[in-house]
Amino acid sequence: MLHRAFLLLVLLASLAPACAATVPAKDRLVVLVTIDGFPAWIWNDPALPMPFLQKLAHEGAVAKTMTIANPAITWPNHTTLVTGVTPARHGVLFNGMMVRQGPNEPLKLEPWKDKAELIRVPTVYDVAFKAGLKTAHVDWIPTTNAGTFHFEFGERPNAANPIEREMLAAGLINETELKEFNQRNPPWRDIFWTRAGVHIVKQHKPNLLLFHLLNTDAINHRSGPGTWASMSAFAFADTCLRELFDAVRAAGLADKATFVITTDHGFKSAKRIIRPNVALRQAGLLRVQGPTVATCDAVANTLGGSAMIYVPDKAKLATLTPKLKDLLGKLEGVERIYEPAEYASLGLPTPAQNDQMADLFIVAKDGYAFTHQPTGDEAVTDLTPEVYPGHHGYLASDAKLNGMFVAWGHGVKRGAQLGDIRNVDVAPTVAALLGLKMENVEGRVLTEALAQPSAR
Repeated sequence: MLHRAFLLLVLLASLAPACAATVPAKDRLVVLVTIDGFPAWIWNDPALPMPFLQKLAHEGAVAKTMTIANPAITWPNHTTLVTGVTPARHGVLFNGMMVRQGPNEPLKLEPWKDKAELIRVPTVYDVAFKAGLKTAHVDWIPTTNAGTFHFEFGERPNAANPIEREMLAAGLINETELKEFNQRNPPWRDIFWTRAGVHIVKQHKPNLLLFHLLNTDAINHRSGPGTWASMSAFAFADTCLRELFDAVRAAGLADKATFVITTDHGFKSAKRIIRPNVALRQAGLLRVQGPTVATCDAVANTLGGSAMIYVPDKAKLATLTPKLKDLLGKLEGVERIYEPAEYASLGLPTPAQNDQMADLFIVAKDGYAFTHQPTGDEAVTDLTPEVYPGHHGYLASDAKLNGMFVAWGHGVKRGAQLGDIRNVDVAPTVAALLGLKMENVEGRVLTEALAQPSAR
């Protein structure tokens, strides 16, 4: 009986799917791809023209939805994807660092601060680098002077950097294209970011590659999500993803590779536009010079579906807070105003915890969005040609802000249906696929997506 039981266990072991542990970490490749602004509701559209990604989803694991973090914009959620914690802990609240310039001065957004100044906790690429694995990124943010990437081609490429020099030598980009890179259109940049990803995979075979495509976000903003233009952008992203996958296969890594394809946020459309800085100007709380804010007692920095309200002079905060709540709360399209005592419920820090955080956080109703312009006569207007129809930045609890998630390849359970997950789950899962563990995270390893439980 014991002999038969032993033979049965051997047979079952031989039939078990491969797990992440069957290939040494130094030989694995995990590619974390973000297709910017990819809502779960578009992913579920049967007419979505992404046959390659749909094939990977059919062969791998797919989530019904992925809940994102507040604020629902690009850099905070990209940071959550690689840290496994919400912005209240990792510290990234904007697409850059919001700097208070002093009493009566508007705030200034500084996007290219060093990663160490922006991110307050370890990332999965830090953990992989310290474990001796080779790390790489293409257009991942924020990563300026991160110091824990072996290979990178950033959002602002530079001809002095090693990968750029290699691509110049190989004829994959020229000096004019590098010089004008950030003035070129988003689909053009996605082409060259894809070339960079292909080059890094083929020439350097990293263990972890972070890869970000931007064009879908730009088109969803300009044309609105769900439009034909939006669908064309997703079709193009599918082509870029296939090129990257083909490079992995050409490098002989397909049987050792895992693709995790996800996003930073979903998208909504708006037909009415709220201009809180116009209301502040009309109330005498903000002064302009030309089209910009010159001085202010209060100022709004807008995020699409929400806005951050600041009182630069803290001595005026107690007096101005009730006035601001009354003034802004009466604006058409304002859903709710949150005060610092409520921020923890949104996964946001208080100003005392992170001085980039606003003194009030206001949210738009469905069909409305905020813009920052301080000039003009109307605080709320119809959509105009200079204001795009597509927006994110609404509360992360809004179902239309949910993102998609697909995992495919080595260590992933074929056909796994994951239900509802959170974007804080991505970093610990990526770490597990590399045989690593993220400590002190808010998310969990998605063991139901794995062929066999990995390191946790």
